[in-house]
Amino acid sequence: MSKLPACHFLPSESIEREAQRRGDGEWLGRQLANSPRFIFVWRGNNLFSVGPEKRPLALELSEADKVIGPIFLGLDGQGTSFFAANLSGPQSEEDALALLHLNAKMARFISLRHFDGMLSSEERSLLFYSRSLTHWHEEQKFCHRCAHPTLPEEGGHIMACANPDCATKHFPRTDPATIMLVHSQDVCLLGRQASWPKGMYSTLAGFVEPGEKLEDAVFREVKEESGIEVRNIRYFGSQSWPFPQSLMLGFFAEADAGQITCGAELEDVRWFHVSEARELLVKLASRFPHLDTIARRLIRHWVEESV
Repeated sequence: MSKLPACHFLPSESIEREAQRRGDGEWLGRQLANSPRFIFVWRGNNLFSVGPEKRPLALELSEADKVIGPIFLGLDGQGTSFFAANLSGPQSEEDALALLHLNAKMARFISLRHFDGMLSSEERSLLFYSRSLTHWHEEQKFCHRCAHPTLPEEGGHIMACANPDCATKHFPRTDPATIMLVHSQDVCLLGRQASWPKGMYSTLAGFVEPGEKLEDAVFREVKEESGIEVRNIRYFGSQSWPFPQSLMLGFFAEADAGQITCGAELEDVRWFHVSEARELLVKLASRFPHLDTIARRLIRHWVEESV
């Protein structure tokens, strides 16, 4: 990467993942040779332009063969290939930018949690995608069966054990977690962790345990965190949440019985009237303004339906 790379904003349309092409090494080689665009990640942070726009960047590289561990993401509507790559070597942001022939006046690596600009749903999806896969590559350098190194296959979507006597194929991991808005007439149940900003509350949530149905996970998590039992559990929607590798599955549930007992993982949990929940939405929007979290969507939908 001896030349200054061309910086592009992420595409405004969704990319096609082209999963059927991941096993075609010759085709992937041609994509890498045809000035693809790279979404670089450093220490879990994504690359953004500096200045008024603060937009996520993809770099067009003429020497893509020098990029270590490229991960094929897909094609945009114009047929441009997108790859993700992790800059795991540099110890400082300055060194990471310099490796790309950039500096802090041109771009910065910023955590998606702390980014204060706005993102479209297509940009969020592509940033989540790249962050998830680069994190998985960093965690899957060795086979968990025999401890031998792993090598990427299928455009980086498989990490294969290099030991021929093992040859285990490792696939990206996604951890399912339930997130639910519990309600009863004109109140909903929200909790907060001690580490959150003062006055910040949100929906209850927790990981699905092995052998557990999603509905059972909702019931268990609500009771563990609040002492409340629920019924009439209804699926709402989902959201990728790559911090580091979760899939949030949203539900509504009606409070059935029980007195509030705050669980060990929360600092507080209590009922919020519709009017209080409406005010809380403003605080939640200020915390992650660019992510439109599923917690906000659950609360917003309930508030709108309660009018």
